[in-house]
Amino acid sequence: MLDATRHPAEVAPDLLGWTIACRGTAAVLVEVEAYHQDEPAAHSFGGLPTPRTQDLFGPPGTIYVYFTYGMHWCANLVTGPEGSGEAVLLRGAVPVHGEQLMRARRAAPRGVDPAKWRTKEIAGGPGRLTQALDIRAEDSGTPILRADVATLADALSLSVDGPVLVRDAAAARSVGIELPVAGDALVIGPRIGITKAMELAWRFGVRGSAGLSRGF
Repeated sequence: MLDATRHPAEVAPDLLGWTIACRGTAAVLVEVEAYHQDEPAAHSFGGLPTPRTQDLFGPPGTIYVYFTYGMHWCANLVTGPEGSGEAVLLRGAVPVHGEQLMRARRAAPRGVDPAKWRTKEIAGGPGRLTQALDIRAEDSGTPILRADVATLADALSLSVDGPVLVRDAAAARSVGIELPVAGDALVIGPRIGITKAMELAWRFGVRGSAGLSRGF
């Protein structure tokens, strides 16, 4: 089981290739970013919880879901010791189960035909990923790392009511990823979509994956 008690910049690369399942769908994570209360890009900067961020300070292995830019929900794996605002943003993924449903979820609010969308347009980006997997605000604060989950089938069975993470080597291999992701397959760079602490190389991805939100 993934040790989520560590610093998010340590947890993040280890999370690549894991699968997140939720409400009949699942996708392999190919891009993540680390955030910590000691740096100003984090919602938890300064170390004081607010009504909006209280789940970010929760137990490691739970999920923090937040609304941003007035239009997108984003999901994070909470890391570090409870009471410290640390998390890994789930930024990009490749579908491995229920892809048509994921496409439909993404297209429904727009009234468009998703049949010709590239993989990137399904879950390549934190808002897209959360919408495609139907991760909801009410999921925030719930455990997504569970000791009773060993396979994708387990995760799908237990994710009827919310997201669940699993390290399934077969699922990762189905999208061209060998676990653990390391060496030439791992790419690292500065986080994107922020204006502070841009010098930190806390964005991690799988080289060449079709699910990356943006190139490195």
